[in-house]
Formats: sequence, C-alpha cells, structure tokens
Amino acid sequence: MTMLNTTATIIRIQDLLERWRSMGSRRLRNGTELLAAIPDGDQQAWMHVVFAGESEADLDQLEGELGKPLPKRLRTFYRGCGGMTLFQGAFMLHGIRRPGFCEGDGSLQPESLVELNHSLDMAGWLPECAVAFAANGWDGSVYVLGMGHTDEQVVRCDRQTGDITERHRDVFSCVEARLYRLDEMSM
Repeated sequence: MTMLNTTATIIRIQDLLERWRSMGSRRLRNGTELLAAIPDGDQQAWMHVVFAGESEADLDQLEGELGKPLPKRLRTFYRGCGGMTLFQGAFMLHGIRRPGFCEGDGSLQPESLVELNHSLDMAGWLPECAVAFAANGWDGSVYVLGMGHTDEQVVRCDRQTGDITERHRDVFSCVEARLYRLDEMSM
C-alpha cells in the first residue's frame, strides 16, 4: 500500500470527524474528544467519543499486558488515537483501559483491548499471533489483524466462531469504512 492511499484515508476520516465536530464538540483536559452533541434534557449527551493517542511507553506496557506485540499499523494508529466509541457503541475501537474507577475526565475510557483478546482466546479460535482491536456493538463481530492474506489486512470475524465475514486493506481503511458506513446508516 502506498503512503498516498494512507494519507487519503486519514484525510477522509478527519473530514468525517470534522463534520461531527460541527454538530458540537468538547475536548476534555486529557485529550478525549466528545463529538456530535445530543440534547438530553438539562444535560449534554454525545454520539461519539474519540480518545487521545497513547505514548510509546503506554503502548509498550499494553504489549506486555497483551502478551504479544501490536501490529505495526495498529501501533501507529494508537499513537494518534487511543480508541473510539462511535454511535454510542455501535463501533468500538478498543484501547488501554486503566484500572479502577475515576472521576471527571478520566471516567471516560475505551473498552479494553486486553480484555477483548482474552475473551477471544477463551473462545479458542484466535490465533496466537493475531490481535483483535475493535468490535461491532450490534452483532458482536470483531476486527482482527494477523488472520488476513497480508500482515496489514484486517478481517472481521464472527465473535463465536472466528468465521471471516469481511476484509479491509489495513487498520486505517477499516476505520474509514466503519465510520462512513455507520454515518450513512444514521442519516
């Protein structure tokens, strides 16, 4: 894949996030961004949460907890974006979930990448070298690196069986496809 394809994909993701920002946004002190405000009585609810990118040290620790290295493109993605919860959970890109309960800005965290992979290890179909990093809230399917035709290819799998139902060129094109597909469905 060329750098030009990756750049174009990132620009399309940013364009959609910018459109969602125009519907209201709030950036928390820790870098987490709330997008697409939903009036909810006297409170403000949000359609999307995009978590701040992670440091190299945090990603090293995540790999230790995971027990395997993160694929290169996923690690690159996490440096810019530490996870997402889109359309109130319809698509979740898992990340680092810190222990304990927090107040304020720290109370919003991505779903745990380590817990997702542990649950799939228990299901018995996730290859040792593969890393699941995202899930669909509607059908429970998961997105996995390390099971495709190339190292960068992402496959969408049935959570119970591991059967492959969809393929994407890489992490960036997978996220782009999910964002635009769900955005189209919400209109």
